[in-house]
Amino acid sequence: MDSPALQPMAYVCLVSSYNLPELEACLLRRPSDALLVVSDGFIAGAQRLRQRLESNLAGIRVHMLHQSETGQPLDGDDLLQGQQWVRDVLLPRLHGLARESKEARLNLTGGTKAMAVALLHGCRWQSVDYRAQGRRELQVLRAESAGERPGLDFHALPRLPVPDVSPLEVALLHGNDVHIGKPSRIASRHPEASLQLAETLWQALAGEDADLLLLFERLEWLWSEESKEPAYVCNLLTLPWREFLAGRSCPDGLLAWLERFRALAPDCLHWDGETLTLPGNGAHKLAKDLRAWISGTWLEQLAYRWLREAGTPHEAIALNLKSGLVPGNSSSQREADLLVHYRSITSLVEAKAGLPPGGSPAELEQQVSSLGDRFGRTRKSLLLGPLLQRRLRGEGRWESFQLRCKANSVILCTGKAELLDFVAGRGGQ
Repeated sequence: MDSPALQPMAYVCLVSSYNLPELEACLLRRPSDALLVVSDGFIAGAQRLRQRLESNLAGIRVHMLHQSETGQPLDGDDLLQGQQWVRDVLLPRLHGLARESKEARLNLTGGTKAMAVALLHGCRWQSVDYRAQGRRELQVLRAESAGERPGLDFHALPRLPVPDVSPLEVALLHGNDVHIGKPSRIASRHPEASLQLAETLWQALAGEDADLLLLFERLEWLWSEESKEPAYVCNLLTLPWREFLAGRSCPDGLLAWLERFRALAPDCLHWDGETLTLPGNGAHKLAKDLRAWISGTWLEQLAYRWLREAGTPHEAIALNLKSGLVPGNSSSQREADLLVHYRSITSLVEAKAGLPPGGSPAELEQQVSSLGDRFGRTRKSLLLGPLLQRRLRGEGRWESFQLRCKANSVILCTGKAELLDFVAGRGGQ
């Protein structure tokens, strides 16, 4: 299906550090010409906005009204300078586009108060759009001279609902290097089986299944505590049962859990009466993905399903979103487990089933907080798996961890209901 045609329109937007409302308005209005008013300091954000407009609206002309292109400085906070800039730079552009039958419309949502006043009173607009924070619609107004009274009279036109853009589009407004990582081979090859097992894992861990707790204890010993042991750094590692279980006998329930995991990657997990073969600390390809899935990817997959079951559209959720100075250089990349943009709310969810090797609870919070606005102006949360919750409570660190998260505006989610409340904008501590 062909996209709707662009509209003959000169659409003026004020660029700031947060340009998502302008992007969504442009995607709704579909102007033939977008004129970006760019004061000093916002050129990088304006360039990213331009890229998103040109990528989503084929044929659009984006006019970058910045000093580097106009030759006229624009402070943005000086009302007199802004007024002169409108007369010297913007009006000639609008007059030229008017000769091409392009109507002049103003988006008044972003930018500074000084520039908003200068623009509103410096031109004759076909209409003025404004979007209040948290609203999902554009308020559309016609501004006319009030005649003998001072100022302008505003008359309401039909409001326009603003559709959400994808989480990837949100993130790309804040970084040029954002990309979606490769999906887990485990989840891709066995979507339903892995999801059912993820649900079962949550329930069993929450119910403190003794055999599963023993298995995870020994996997943490191998994959975390002994991660640097040279003998264990290999793709597939074969260990005597006595070594793996630290001298304990192997209960039937533990073997039943291993059977469930083996169904996801039969070549990477097998055993006999004497030994167990499983992914080692140098695992790669499918063995690496199985290890990662058991270690925590299962919780990300489960969080995604919870959101989908609650009505969040697939296109509103981005999994494994990466951002770094050099794509492909893992040392510079940062990752968001789930980035959700739905009903004008952007939410970042980090799912943690356990602590990383040598990690601390404080580092979990810091990892989330340090993302800042790398993926947009996001609300941030930590979804903790039952095993990690149990560990923090058992070590007497739960209350202090809660306080740390609250102090840094990171919402702590301990289950499905809290996750859904958070993404819906109801989450709090």
